[in-house]
Amino acid sequence: MNAENFNGYDIYALGDSAITIEFGKNINPETNDLVISRFNQFQETPIKGVIDLIPSYHSLTLCYDLNVVAKQKSGLHSLIDQVKSRLEEPIKLHAHSSQLHEVPVVYGGKNGSDLLRVSQEKGIDLQEIIRLHAEPTYRVYMLGFIPGFAYLGELHAKLTMPRKSTPQPMIPGSIGIAGLQTGIYPSFSPGGWNIIGHTDYPLLENGMPILQAGDRVKFIPLNQL
Repeated sequence: MNAENFNGYDIYALGDSAITIEFGKNINPETNDLVISRFNQFQETPIKGVIDLIPSYHSLTLCYDLNVVAKQKSGLHSLIDQVKSRLEEPIKLHAHSSQLHEVPVVYGGKNGSDLLRVSQEKGIDLQEIIRLHAEPTYRVYMLGFIPGFAYLGELHAKLTMPRKSTPQPMIPGSIGIAGLQTGIYPSFSPGGWNIIGHTDYPLLENGMPILQAGDRVKFIPLNQL
């Protein structure tokens, strides 16, 4: 299936068991609100055969059971037609409560071991890095790559750093930066982000993420360097 444009959305296959609806090319709150609104719509009125919904910055992926979809009269075309029909339905843009999470952070030290290197590479003193990182109120744009890992944006341009070439072990609560994003590792995991601090803020409850797409995060520094 080639990419198909429909009412401003691009729809294309992702492997043989998923399709993606792309709502735009840019990362911004307005497009992300649309993604979340459509996510809620498909979640509230499921399509037969769709087994998972994965929202991202500007797209929504529908994973489906190939055996179920193949048994429909027109197979994948039936699924695509149902998706198109849903996209024709007017929706109220995402009205999420947008919960604000105030996350206390200890910057640097053994659990923020990349802070000094970031300071040296960027030519910015430690206290200014803390200020620039803690100044914004971040938006939770999406969740992945492990349960509860929230991609937060946007990071101040002065703090942009590439990912590490070799992933390293991360402990729960590690706060990292990469590109224009910052995030918090909710559990033990390998990761390539630059770790500048640590928090004890709970990110999982009974295995379920505390942070949700559309929420806001404000980092609260607990120390001066």
